[in-house]
Amino acid sequence: MSAFYVKVKLRKEGSGLPNTASRSKVWIVIAILLAMFLSALDMTIVGTAMPSIINDLHGVAIYGWVFSAYLLTSTTPVPIYSKLADMYGRKTVFLAGTFIFTLGSVLSGLSQSMPELILFRALQGLGAAGVLPVALTIVGDLFTLEQRAKVQGLFSAVWGLSAIIGPLIGAWIVENASWRWVFEINLPVGIVAMIILITTFHETVEKKVHKLDTLGTILLTIGVTGFLIGLMQTSWHLPLRLVFMGLGVLITWSFLRVERSAQEPILPLPLFRQPFVFFSTGVNLFAGMLLFGLISFVPLFVQSVEFGTASAAGRAITPMLVGWPIAAMASSRLIVRSGYRPVAVIGGLLLVAGSVFMAITAIPQKFVVLASTLVIGTGLGLSLTSLLIGLQSQVPWDLRGVVTGSTQFFRTIGGSIGVALMGTLINLPKSQHLTANQATQLLLNPAKRHTLSPSVKALARHLTALGLHHAFEMALGFALLTFLSTWLLPRQSKDTKQSQVSSSSALQQDA
Repeated sequence: MSAFYVKVKLRKEGSGLPNTASRSKVWIVIAILLAMFLSALDMTIVGTAMPSIINDLHGVAIYGWVFSAYLLTSTTPVPIYSKLADMYGRKTVFLAGTFIFTLGSVLSGLSQSMPELILFRALQGLGAAGVLPVALTIVGDLFTLEQRAKVQGLFSAVWGLSAIIGPLIGAWIVENASWRWVFEINLPVGIVAMIILITTFHETVEKKVHKLDTLGTILLTIGVTGFLIGLMQTSWHLPLRLVFMGLGVLITWSFLRVERSAQEPILPLPLFRQPFVFFSTGVNLFAGMLLFGLISFVPLFVQSVEFGTASAAGRAITPMLVGWPIAAMASSRLIVRSGYRPVAVIGGLLLVAGSVFMAITAIPQKFVVLASTLVIGTGLGLSLTSLLIGLQSQVPWDLRGVVTGSTQFFRTIGGSIGVALMGTLINLPKSQHLTANQATQLLLNPAKRHTLSPSVKALARHLTALGLHHAFEMALGFALLTFLSTWLLPRQSKDTKQSQVSSSSALQQDA
């Protein structure tokens, strides 16, 4: 099957920086931020609207698929979108992703049944998969190395902000309007983002005949989808889950064999044999396990062990979401002075330090939780931002989309694995009359919790705290693996660091 290969050449100015004037760059960043904010907000805003949705559409038995469908379709196509961005240019693919996401949002708001909502949420996720990786690739094209860290720090801040205000916005919409507006609100913002990008981001394309890796695309989609379904469906019997995960791994292995002989593979395997790319992938995989695990279970700790409110649970991870963008923006000068590896190693050390304090005590104090999440957020901002910039700087234009998308892809896959493993540990403790899962359910319901006798409440709290303690010990293991991956990154001499910065500028000028 043939298609056009497109290399984008951005129009240059006298300053030597790519693309149009600085004012156009500002508008491009605004458009990208709007689209990213929508896709990030959608991951948190829907949760608060689910009770109203269930009350209206019913289908409580399958409502979990409202989240699972979105996660599946927003993860699996990421390498495909990234490859298409390298083939057809960033603008076309980013607009396609934004349009699909906006269309899925409108249809979700019009849903008349739970199966319809699940289907349209899957469509939303399919669009969201084309937003973040292509957005970060555009940043790599438009900005110099030092500017790139600051802009990506801004993008990180958008993700953090969406996680904080998403539940609040969702609650306000449900209380003052209809749950349907949780989805419909994306329509005007999505249209504005697309109009801005169409009018300000101009590409000159160079067309060449190219063969699309159709078989690889199909195998990757089926393999990753099967694996994630088996991983996420914790309510299924274990043998069925293992069948799905096993088939997913087998098909993904077949995908890797196909990629070896593909003329233009979705994931160029020789690229991942380079030490910097290989160990950077490991950092993203293990950091994803830590990140998603803590985001999932620190709020659970606050509510079930500390008997805190939902608001208090959200505030527990706020320091992480604050520390990340601040560290990301500060990393630019550190990268120029020291190179990517030292900054990533420092970030890895901070991940270990923050995770240690969460893991060494059975029931961490509130200030320990807040301080730990702040330190971990700072570590994530330093390590992940420095490696993303390093990856973008060390590959040519027509591989920048692939390496950028791979960071998000492997981080999300790692997050899914980490949440599943930590969730398994949480459910292991049990007593003669109570399991950890039952104990957690009792403690999360304030009405039921107040009816428990002191002895039963103490036992339930002990079982839940013990399970979470084991989970936080596993999180420390993820942090150690992340640090080890940063330590194994190839060392850089002063000349190498200078050549990388020079190479980055050259790549941007040639793009």
